[in-house]
Parts: sequence; C-alpha cells; structure tokens
Amino acid sequence: MRVSLSVKILVVLFVSVAIVMTAVIYLTVTHQTEEMLKEVTANSEETASTIYAGIKYPMSVGDSGAVEKQLLEIKDRLKNIEVFICDTNKKIVFSTHLESIKKDLDNFILNKNILDELSYYLKSGELPEKTFEEQIGQKKYLVHIHTVQNQEECFRCHGPQKKVLGAILLRKSADKNYAAIATLKNNNMFVSILGIFAVILISHTLMVRVISRPVKRLAADIRELPMRISDGSYSVMTDVDRTDEVGDMQNSFNHMASELNEKTKALERSNIKIVKANKELEAFAYSVSHDLRAPLRNIDGFSKILLDEFSQQLDEKAVHYLRRVRNGTAQMSLLIDDMLAFSKIGRTELHLTPVNCGNIVNSIIEYYSKEIEDRNISIEIGELPVVRCDTIMMQSLFSNLVANALKFTRNTDNPRITIGYDENIEAIYIKDNGVGFDMEYHDKIFQVFQRLHLPEEYDGTGIGLAIVKRVVERHKGSVWAESELKKGTTFFIKLPVYKEG
Repeated sequence: MRVSLSVKILVVLFVSVAIVMTAVIYLTVTHQTEEMLKEVTANSEETASTIYAGIKYPMSVGDSGAVEKQLLEIKDRLKNIEVFICDTNKKIVFSTHLESIKKDLDNFILNKNILDELSYYLKSGELPEKTFEEQIGQKKYLVHIHTVQNQEECFRCHGPQKKVLGAILLRKSADKNYAAIATLKNNNMFVSILGIFAVILISHTLMVRVISRPVKRLAADIRELPMRISDGSYSVMTDVDRTDEVGDMQNSFNHMASELNEKTKALERSNIKIVKANKELEAFAYSVSHDLRAPLRNIDGFSKILLDEFSQQLDEKAVHYLRRVRNGTAQMSLLIDDMLAFSKIGRTELHLTPVNCGNIVNSIIEYYSKEIEDRNISIEIGELPVVRCDTIMMQSLFSNLVANALKFTRNTDNPRITIGYDENIEAIYIKDNGVGFDMEYHDKIFQVFQRLHLPEEYDGTGIGLAIVKRVVERHKGSVWAESELKKGTTFFIKLPVYKEG
C-alpha cells in the first residue's frame, strides 16, 4: 500500500511529540509527588513536634489522663490524622484511638517496611528524615515517625541509659494529595493531547504547502515530460519559486528536462539520417543486383554457347577457363539472390499470424529429403511451438538454418540433426554434430559476407546467417549459437510464442 511522504512525516512527528510529552508528564508527576512528600514530611514533623511539646510535661510527671485528653482533642480537631505513641518494644502506650492502647503497633501499621524502619530508629536513636507511604484497602496514607528522645527530665522514671524512650507515629490520609496529583496529571495529559493535535495540524498544513504540494507538482511534471518531448510541446516544465532544497530540485529538473529534450531531438535527427541511409543503401543494393543480372546472363549464355558448339575446336585449357567463368557467374548469381533476399527482409512489411513452426520445419526437411536420404542423415524433430510471425520470413529463417546444418555435417561420420524446443529458456534449437567453430568468432558468423571457412571447403555466400539474424530481430526476438570445434553447433532462436486468449 502506498503511503505518502506527508503521512510518514506526520507519523514520525506524532510519535516524537508523544514521547516528549509523556516524558514531560512523567517528570512533572514525579516532581509533584516528591514535593508533596517533602511538604507532608515538614508538616508532619511540625505536627509531631507540637504534639510532643504538649504531652512532654504530663508524660514526665506520669499524668496519663492529661496525655489522653490532649490526644482526644487532637482527634476532634484533626479528623484525618491518627497518632500512635509506642515504647521501644512497639507497644502502643497512648493513641487517638483508645481501642489500640496496650496493643502491638503491627496490628495497626500494616506496612512491614515502616515497622522495620521504626525498629532501626528505636535502636539507633536517629531522627527519621522522610515520610512513608502505606495503603490499606483502597485508601492511601502517609506515615511519619518521630522518635521520643530520653532527656534529663525523663531520667527520674526511665534512667539515663536509654537514648530513645519510644516514638510518635502520625498517619495521615493522603487521598486528597494523590487526587490532586492525579488531577494535575490528567490536566497535563489533556493539554498535551491538545498540543499534539495542534502541532500535527500546523505541521500538516505547513508540509502540504511547503513540501507535499511542490513535490507532487514536480512529480506530475516528470510524468508528463516524455509525452511533452515526444509530441513536441516541450517548454520549461516547472516554475522555480523557491530558494531552498525544493527550489534546487526544480532547477535540477528543468536542467535535466532541457538536456533530455536536446538529446532526444539530436537522436531523432540521427535516426532520420540512419533510416534514410538504410533506405538508400537497400535501394542501391537492389538496383545493383538487378543491373548485374543482365551482364551475368550474357556472360553465362555466351560461355555455354562456346562450350556447347565450339568445345571441339578449343584446347583443354580454354575449356577449363570457360567452365570456371560459368562457375563464377553461378556463384555471382547466387550472391545476388541472397543480397536481394537480405535487402527485401529489411523493406518488407510484416504480416504477423500464428504459425506452427513444426509444419514449416517438416516442409523444409521434405525439400531436402533426397540429400538427407543419400547421405543417411539422422533427423530428429521434437514438438515445436506456435509463434506469432511472418510465414514467408520464417520459412527463410528455418531454410537457412537447416541448409547450414546439412552443409557443415558434410564431412561428418553418422551426421545427426536435432530440432526441438527448450522450455527452460523458451527457445527453439537446431543442433548438429558437424564441424563446429571457435566461440571466439560467435558474433562474426551473423555478419554479412563473414565466413569462417574457405569457399573451397564449404560453398555459400556468407549471407544466410545474417538473414536469420535480421528475421529474428524484426520479430523482436534473439538468436545465438553454442559450438565447439569438431563437435557440432547448436543455434537457439527465441521468438514470441503465441498463446490462445
């Protein structure tokens, strides 16, 4: 699925802003929680000191009633605070809740960490510097410990040996504090979400105006460029209205488009010249070939008359020369025929129809049947495909390839020719076990008048394989050969296979 550049940038921007805002919210909440605990600790210490100052004298003189009275007054005045005064064995001595007196503290303080810290402070005599958190059911509390130090006025009852006589524990409901933090967090989240959407909206508007719209316009110009150049309506494709990177892209595109337009025009001019030169060359070859036929017929005709009517009056040397003249004219006539055929392939309009290659090959094998029988050549023809081609040109192609295989197996024992279709590479092949050739000269064999053997060894004009290559190229196909000296040659022809529907 295609995703536009602006969407990708928005996603990255959204994730980045969300991460930043989450970090801000987390740090804010953490800071607020720490500040709350510091404030509660200070307030709790102040409250504990105040309570201790109020009950210090009654405790020193053993006036339990006065202590209990003051704690009840605190309970009535400070509804959200519980006070527990315990001895060094963590046994509750005084409390704002009378039912807890003379009971173990761990029945009321359920946080084991608080009790462990209290034990440490009772042994060491240190004053705690922090407030502890405790949760009972769904309610949250903050617990502050204030150790009661053994002072001189307490020596009368407790002696001077102990450092600490006990501790005052203040437990305060923290639901309002945490609710305030939660409200702050929710407000921050709400503001952050609004901020994220505002940033995204502004960024999207800017990206569309500054990036997406110019890039889309430039992409449309690029898509239209080939059509504008081909139909001759090319002009400066895009207006440069920026001095940033997008402007650099616009300038680069205009420069590229101008260069491409100039090169296209130069290429068209060259193609026109090449087409004109090819037509002139083909016309020249056609004209020369026709003009050569008349004098050739005269030379061949008069040479035949001399041999038929005056051979008895000529010596053996003259007869030999006349026969060589006749052989030369025959070879020249064959060469002219091949040149005309080669020229005609380039000029003839293609008439493409579905053609069964097997039928064409069988007709050609039938044409050479006498030679095949006389030389006892083994012919194997596999199933060949139906191709979309010009029938006459295809007959010329297979005729040249079969003739080539027959010719170059002439000096081979047990000659074999195999014709088939390789489905793996989707190519027709014609394989023989003839003389073969060195693959170094592979490209040379498809050139006009290029021969790898002397005329005395193998006859021919050197145009047959050039005709094969031109026929294949006109059908948008390809042809190549694989060969090894004295082990034969295989020609491969790749043509557009016809498929019904």
